[in-house]
Amino acid sequence: MNKRIFVPLIIILICLVITQTVAYIAAMPFNPTLGYLAIYTISIQWIAFLYAGGIIFGNERTEKYYDLMGSITFISTLLLSIYLSPRALSTRQIILSIFVAIWTLRLGSFLFYRIHNNGGIDSRFTEIKKNNYRFLMVWTLQGVWVFLTLLPVLILNQSTKRIQLNLLDYCGFLLWIIGFMFEAVADYQKFTFRSMPENKGNFISCGVWAYSRHPNYFGEILLWLGVAISSFSGSKSYSVFISPIFVALLLIFVSGIPALEKKADQLYANNEEYQLYKKNTPVLIPFIGRKGSANF
Repeated sequence: MNKRIFVPLIIILICLVITQTVAYIAAMPFNPTLGYLAIYTISIQWIAFLYAGGIIFGNERTEKYYDLMGSITFISTLLLSIYLSPRALSTRQIILSIFVAIWTLRLGSFLFYRIHNNGGIDSRFTEIKKNNYRFLMVWTLQGVWVFLTLLPVLILNQSTKRIQLNLLDYCGFLLWIIGFMFEAVADYQKFTFRSMPENKGNFISCGVWAYSRHPNYFGEILLWLGVAISSFSGSKSYSVFISPIFVALLLIFVSGIPALEKKADQLYANNEEYQLYKKNTPVLIPFIGRKGSANF
C-alpha cells in the first residue's frame, strides 16, 4: 500500500484505539456511555469531512469550517453527555457546562471569524489537504482532541456521586476564570495588533504578551486544569486529569509552541528587538517561567 495512504490510515486507527481505551479506563466500573461519546466526537468529524474533502458534492477541498466543526462537536457532545446523565444535574455540572460552553463559543467564533477574514484559507492545511487521507486524518485528530479535552465534564456527567461544592471546586472555578481571561485577552490583543497596518511584519510584545510569549496557551492549560479539579471534586476520578495533561503536552510539545517559535525564529532571526524579547520574556508561564529557548 502507498505510504501516503498507509500512514494516515494507521494514525486514524490509533486514534480510535486511544479514545476507546481512555473511555474504558475512565468509565471504570464499566459504563459504555463514554465509549459512545468518543465514537460520536469522531463520527461528527467524518461526516463534516464528506463535504470538506469534496467527497459528496465534488467541491474543492476546504478547511474553512474545520474550527467551526470543532466548536459544534464540543457543544453537541456536552449536551449529549448531559442528556445521557444518569441523574439530575448538580450545581457543579451546571457551572462547568456553562464554563465549557462559554469557552467553546468564544474560541470557535474567534477562529471562524479569523479564517473567514483570510478568505477561508488556513496555512496549516495547504499541503495536508492535497492528500485526502491526510485530510481525513486531521479531521479525526480533531475528534480525539474534543473527546480528551472535554473528558472531565463527560466523566462528571456520568458519575452517580452526590458531593456538595467544596474548596476544591472554588479553586477550580478561580483557575478557570483566570485562564479564560488570559486566553481571551491575549487573543484579542494579538488580533487587534495584527489588524493595524503599521504593525505588519512586527511581533507583539505589549499587553499580556509582555509577560509571556504564549499567554493564550497558558490560559488554555490553566482553565482546563480548573475544570479537571472541580470535576475531580465531584467524581473522585483521577482520569479527569488526562485532559489538562493532554492539553499541556499538545500545546507545549506538538502543535502549539514549537511551530510558532520556529516560525518566529525564522521571521525575526536578524531582529535584535525580538532576540531581546525572547531572552527576557518567559515562554509560557508569566513572570516566573523559563526564558530564552522554547525547547523544554
